Order: sequence, then structure tokens, then C-alpha cells
Amino acid sequence: MKNNKKIIIGAVILVALIAVFACVYKFNKPATKAGSKDVVIAVTGSDGQTTSYNLSTDAEYLIQAMDELVENGSGFTYSGTDGEYGMMVEYINDEKAIYAEDNAYWALYVNGEYGQYGADQQPVTSGDEYTWTYEKAQ
Repeated sequence: MKNNKKIIIGAVILVALIAVFACVYKFNKPATKAGSKDVVIAVTGSDGQTTSYNLSTDAEYLIQAMDELVENGSGFTYSGTDGEYGMMVEYINDEKAIYAEDNAYWALYVNGEYGQYGADQQPVTSGDEYTWTYEKAQ
């Protein structure tokens, strides 16, 4: 009987400690601040000219950061169509690259490496550079 009381008292103390630690963490965890990720979104058009846009963002995915650039008056624009694999970017800064029409597309590079995700699935990480490059298929 005494062992059962000790176990019950120990469990109550453990639960109380967990609750205290949870409260302490909740009130002392670092808060995210506006623009906590600094990224660069660059566009290299068919003429080979590159325009870079610096952005401080809290965006989780690249498409959200691109939307912020559009909304903040940076001069960056884009549009595309939704498909079974996500958004297919067709226009950037009023330049068209539609594979079915002109054998060209907008390729996404992340820190110089060919991107593995579309804009709506590409995670945004502070310090990264996302480059949209106009490319013609061979």
C-alpha cells in the first residue's frame, strides 16, 4: 500500500513538473519576428539579364514569398497555371515561357542547383537564393 502511495505521489509530481516546464517554455520561447528569413529571388530572362529581389519574409514556401514581392511593389510579377504537379509558372516579369507554345520554360534553381520542387512546394530557408531562369528546350 505504501508503494502505491509513493507511485501515485511521484506521478502527480511528475505531471506537475511537466506542466510547469510547458508553461515556462510557452512564455519564454523565441517569438518569430516579421521578416525572420532573408532570401533573394532572382530572375534571368531570355536576354540573359538578371534582376534580383531581396526579401525579408516569414513565408514557408517560395510561392508565398513571390506573392509578397508582387504585393510590396517591387516590380516582380508572375503567373501560371495549376496542374497535377502544382503550379507551373508561365510568366515572370511579363516574359512568357510556355513549353507547349514556344519550347521554353522557367527553370527554378536553389543556390545554383536545379530545383527539386515547384514554387508551391519549395521550402523557404533564410540565406537561400531562388533563381528563375528562362530556358529553351534543346
